[in-house]
Order: sequence, then structure tokens, then C-alpha cells
Amino acid sequence: MTSFYGIGIMSGTSLDGLDLCSAEFTGDSEADIWGYRIEQAVTVTYSKNMQERLGNATTLSGIDLVKLQIDYSHFVGQCLEKFIESKTLHPDFVSSHGHTVFHQPDKGLTFQLGDGEIISTYIRCPFVCNFRSKDVSLGGQGAPLVPCGEKFLFQQTDLCINLGGIANVGCKGDKGFDVCPCNIVLNHLASIHDSGLKYDKGGQLAASGQVIPDILTKLDELSYYKQTGPRSLGFEWVSKKVFPLLNTEEHSIPDLLSTYVEHITEHVASCCVKAINKPKGTVLVTGGGAFNTTLMQKLKEKLLKHNIKVVDTDDEIVEYKEALIFAFLGLRSLLNMENIFSSVTGSKTDTVSGSIHHGTQCHSKPSLQDRFNFMIRKKSLGVNELRIIREK
Repeated sequence: MTSFYGIGIMSGTSLDGLDLCSAEFTGDSEADIWGYRIEQAVTVTYSKNMQERLGNATTLSGIDLVKLQIDYSHFVGQCLEKFIESKTLHPDFVSSHGHTVFHQPDKGLTFQLGDGEIISTYIRCPFVCNFRSKDVSLGGQGAPLVPCGEKFLFQQTDLCINLGGIANVGCKGDKGFDVCPCNIVLNHLASIHDSGLKYDKGGQLAASGQVIPDILTKLDELSYYKQTGPRSLGFEWVSKKVFPLLNTEEHSIPDLLSTYVEHITEHVASCCVKAINKPKGTVLVTGGGAFNTTLMQKLKEKLLKHNIKVVDTDDEIVEYKEALIFAFLGLRSLLNMENIFSSVTGSKTDTVSGSIHHGTQCHSKPSLQDRFNFMIRKKSLGVNELRIIREK
């Protein structure tokens, strides 16, 4: 058994902040069996200026998008450096999802902010990012990516649900897809109701509203829900297809929130029933939406009708599961092990994805890349050859 210490970084489309999670991964790369232990985890809230810049990123000119890429990369690097120093961490590697600006896999297009060369200047160890591009170039959706981590780290339940900016489901790494927009819409409506609100805390506004049948019907009729097989969503689609249906001039925000919560829970519950496909089952729910009391109450009620139970877990997993998994994806990339599955994304083949960038400060001990290279070679070398390498 070997242990690796890594940091995962995640920024979701809901713009609630930058998640950083430091964890120890212990496993056997030959048997491909892994466990984890979270060491430290924090969320760095975006400033109002950064939140606005990220929210408007899809409308920027080329030069302004490049400027945002540079500024955001330095921001991530600074947050990472502070996290490592303040928590006295000694990571073997760091891995980041990046912040998605464009995601249109049908056009072979996906782009995440977070330049690996810039961010790596703040650390000593390898930095891994850009996990989607290879899969999209091979005809895949490039999302969701977390089912790989769920397959190895979260086998206890039949299904994993993440209620983030986009709601998605994963079934033991064998399949997964984006279900529907989630917090990205709820947070948008809450901020219109009150510019000081970043989200509808506990779903209190939604609880005070009433479902609007006509709008619910229009939402349910969106063509995305008729698609089968691997599928994924991006902010552009939400902005173009969903926001126009939620007319805040004709309807109250509480009513629109109540309607959209009904929309989310109905589609997530329906997908769970189809994916589990047995008399009873269990699901793990994580992401910011798991703290929305109104949303969770409605989801649990719908799932219980089909004997599906939401299992209890600690808040640390709820908040940082995706950051944890991106650390794991980075580890697999460095070990040259598949971390994106075609059964989930629909690409031509499973892949080892992620761009590796080397930190700028030298190690006083043998480099981590040497350790990774040794483990990679160990898979293909015989016992005698291994003995020679060890003796050297």
C-alpha cells in the first residue's frame, strides 16, 4: 500500500467560491483499490468583483478573456499558496478542475479558466488541470468527471447525486450524466430578489412560494430532457434556454423558486429511479443544494415513494466531495491510470486525462515524478528488472 498527499481544487458554475481540499490517498495501484482521508478543507469566497467577472465571462472579448484567465490563475495560485502555508501542508501534487466558461461538447468545445503554468509557479509539486479537453476531442461530453472518483472512493451507496450549479448523478463509475441546472438557477433568482443574497438560505424563499404549473410545464418540455445516453450542460445553455422562462416581471421570486425546486427534485428523483432500477436503494447527496432544506425535503419525499433512502454523511463530504475527487483524478493522471470513462462520457475510449505542470521550486528530496514514474514502470517490468532498479 502506498500513500499520496494531494490537494484538489474545485470552482462550480454556481460561483459560490473556490473549494480547496487536502487529502491522503492510500491504495494499491496494481489492484486499483483506494481509500482516502480528508486532512483540511476550506472555501474561499469570491469577491463581488471576481464573481461578476466570472459571471460575465461568456460575453467578454478575446483580450478581456485572456486577462481574466491571467488574473484568475494568479488568484487561484495565491489561494493555494496561502492554504498550504496556513495549514502547514506538504502536498505531493495539486489538481484543479478549473472554472468552466464555455462547454459545448457537441461543437467539440470546452474551456476552463485556470492556467496550469501560472498556478504552478506558486507551488513545488506537480499541478494537474485541463481534464475535459481530451475526452471532448474524442467525441465525449467531457462531463461529468466525478464518477471515476465515486467508483473508487464512494462505493457504499447505489448512486451519488451532486446538487451543485448543475445537478448530476453517478452510478458507481459505470454511468453518469448532468440531470438539470440546479444552484446556478436558484442563486440567480435569489440575487434578483435581493442583491445582497448569494443564495436562498435553507430554501426559505422557495418554501414561501407556490408552484406555477405553466412554467413548470415549459421547463419540463425543454429538449435536453428528451436526450438519452451521455449528456452534459453548460452555463450558455442555461442562460439561453432556462433564464428566459423565469419571467421575474410577471411572477414573484418565491413562486419561481418554488417552481424550480419542484423541477429539480422531479428530474433528479426520476433519474435516480431509472438508474438504480431495483425495489429499493440508497443515494449519497452532496453539493451546496444538500443544505437547501426545502429542496432536500421534497427530494427525499419523492425518493421514499420508490424506497430510495438518502444516507447521512458529514458536512465535510457534502461540501468538498468534488474537490476531493479532482485531487484523486490528478493522482491517477500522474500514475498514468485511466481517470475518464467512456461509459460515462460517451467518448471513443477511456483516457488518462489532465495536463501536468511542474512546480517552480526544487525539492530537496527525490521528486514525486520519480516516484510516479517508478510505479508506472513497475506495472510493466519483471521482478529481476525491478530488483536492479531498487539496487540503483
